[in-house]
Amino acid sequence: MTSEDLATFIERRRRFVEAIGDGLAVVPAAQETVRNNDVSHSFRQHSDFFFLTGFDEPEAVAVFNPAHAKERFVLFVRPRDREMEIWTGYRAGVEGAVASYGADAAYPVDQLDAKLREYAIDRPTLFYRLGNPAFDGRVIRMVADLRVARSRGFTPPVRIEDPGPLVHELRLRRSPAELARQRRACQISRDAHIEAMRYARPGMHEYEVQAAVEFVFRSEGSPRDAYPSIVASGANACILHYVENQRRMGDGDLLLIDAGCEYGYHASDITRTFPVNGRFTAPQRAVYEIVLQSQLAAIAAARPGVHYEVIHEAARRVIAEGLVELKLVPRNLADTLAMHHYREFFMHGTGHWLGMDVHDVGDYRVRRQSRALEPGMVFTVEPGLYIDPDRESVTFHLREYNEDEMWERRLRLGVAAAKKLEDEEKAKASTVTHPIPREFRGIGIRIEDDILVTAAGVENLTAGTPKTVEEVERTCAEAPRLPR
Repeated sequence: MTSEDLATFIERRRRFVEAIGDGLAVVPAAQETVRNNDVSHSFRQHSDFFFLTGFDEPEAVAVFNPAHAKERFVLFVRPRDREMEIWTGYRAGVEGAVASYGADAAYPVDQLDAKLREYAIDRPTLFYRLGNPAFDGRVIRMVADLRVARSRGFTPPVRIEDPGPLVHELRLRRSPAELARQRRACQISRDAHIEAMRYARPGMHEYEVQAAVEFVFRSEGSPRDAYPSIVASGANACILHYVENQRRMGDGDLLLIDAGCEYGYHASDITRTFPVNGRFTAPQRAVYEIVLQSQLAAIAAARPGVHYEVIHEAARRVIAEGLVELKLVPRNLADTLAMHHYREFFMHGTGHWLGMDVHDVGDYRVRRQSRALEPGMVFTVEPGLYIDPDRESVTFHLREYNEDEMWERRLRLGVAAAKKLEDEEKAKASTVTHPIPREFRGIGIRIEDDILVTAAGVENLTAGTPKTVEEVERTCAEAPRLPR
């Protein structure tokens, strides 16, 4: 770790311990998971742990104890072990945790329980994120065991608080160093999508195009994908999280690629949809233009101070207008919006936070109100339309409802109970069955870019990835750089 990198982590820890005051925080690292027999899945550190420590090994635990005289940041790590390092790679060990990662002290991880008892004896609040099956038990046992200390005049933890919201607020806004890494991830992903447009041809399998995309990721310095690549041709593009990538692509198919890489523990997330043979058909182009104009409207609506939900409102309005124009819905624009008929074809949100994780942390609402955008935030804008290949008609309920109220009811009652009520309400409503023209069936289109909020407005971090019909068709006609 360079001195510049170390300074970044020291500053993050400073802000974190300031937030926990005289509490004690325990943050476990990710664990290796077995794939089969003695082979593990590729290890990727837990984002919160890496954000605070920069330490990239499994089975570690970070302890933050700002009220301690000397040991304010302590790492518990696997000790050096020459025999194990021959098999699984170099370990920093206790010495490296201090020398390279800035820990005030470090201990072998098997000493964690004893040291935690020592640290917790006079800390009334323990910051620990419950929900980790491999670690929850030892934390709860320690708190229970220390209750007896109160009778001796000590103040062991009486509260367990979630440190997640504190860390996630810090992660929500990019620093210049973080932004440089995310820019690079976006640039690499842009190059990969451009090569995919050049590379894809009818008769190829989806996985061949996936290989081309991920070759560009690796060759330009990305160590891993930000998420499993979606390479969906034809009707597969109507499956939102399709990852089989096995189908042979036909002439006349559209190809939806949702793929992004990770660089320096920062993710990118781009989706493009293009014709495998290089030319949109008239129905494909008509649907594509609706999605494109929706995305452009959503990006144009974003700026500092604007509430996050405004982005979705802008996108869904254009989507609804387009569906009315193409006669894919039975009523006018006002009814299509009020009755949410557009959700038959656009069933997800318009975007999400993007950072160390592809669906990154951070609240979308604060005190139940949509969050205002601030400089340094990064989010995706990804409207889409997905027209089921097998539905000759759609039955629409003529029922107005408020989505915010629907989601609140699901949170309060649970999804199953709330959906039962929703089904009862639908059963009371009138319906209309509306035909879906054959030429639109099986078309799935999504367009996605990564947007940074700046002091002056917004910046598209994935600009330069072909997006207009003309740009896409021109790029598809170019010769690939990779051999077919």
